[in-house]
Amino acid sequence: KQWYQRRVREMLFRTVAMMVPDRQIIIRVKLASCGFAENVALASKFYTLYKLCEEQLTKQVHYDFGLRNILSVLRTLGQNKRDNASDPESKIVMRVLRDMNLSKLVDEDEPLFLSLISDLFPAIVLDTAGYPDLEEAIRQQCLEEKLVYHQPWVLKLIQLFETQRVRHGMMALGPSGAGKTVCIHVLMKAMSTCGSPTK
Repeated sequence: KQWYQRRVREMLFRTVAMMVPDRQIIIRVKLASCGFAENVALASKFYTLYKLCEEQLTKQVHYDFGLRNILSVLRTLGQNKRDNASDPESKIVMRVLRDMNLSKLVDEDEPLFLSLISDLFPAIVLDTAGYPDLEEAIRQQCLEEKLVYHQPWVLKLIQLFETQRVRHGMMALGPSGAGKTVCIHVLMKAMSTCGSPTK
């Protein structure tokens, strides 16, 4: 009877071998499939940035530098490559990595992240993506709602706009009274003014 129980336990609890996926190879293959000729060097920079972010940025509940976020960034990279075929590949990758990650970082991590990304992509200076129509609509909404048009706050609205363009779902995090609801409502009204009605 003891022999039989031991045999059953061995059958039920046999060892399983698992391995961590090699993110750098996944990034390289996806970049190549999107048409990036410099996929080896860019994959190395992409992987290094995310590895450094995991190690050096503060630990926050909403930070995700795992495979799910990597695949989301890669999908956006493919779309940007098709939309801006004349731009240098390294500039496209740097812009997408900056835009898709900067909005979710807390204030104390932003300078470190920008420093890491500029070290990995030296001699590339990015301009901020401009949305003049949206910014004017936000200005009008601020006047109507009697809000202060504060540039850092408007930057967060633009980042929220960029995030919702590439994500299926998102959350606004922060302490009560920080203005999360006002941000969302002002952005929704501004987008409706620009011809993209939202609910």
